[in-house]
Amino acid sequence: MQTKRKLLNSQEAADYLGFSLSYFRKMMMRRVIPMYKPSGKICFFDPDDLDAYLKSVRISSQDEIDAEAAHYLANKKPL
Repeated sequence: MQTKRKLLNSQEAADYLGFSLSYFRKMMMRRVIPMYKPSGKICFFDPDDLDAYLKSVRISSQDEIDAEAAHYLANKKPL
């Protein structure tokens, strides 16, 4: 029985995110994405970490902003 490796190499991780390898390497150099370096040289990436990165900056929809504003105004005490 063969087990499937869960960690991705740099090229696989760049493909997973839809980035070019050169852009992905720049992100690695800036330490934007968590990585594993068991040998001290070759980097590996957990798909769960890559998913978390993709979900790290969420922009609210206009409907969500409007609902939040209406909730704020409804709960605001008059001066």
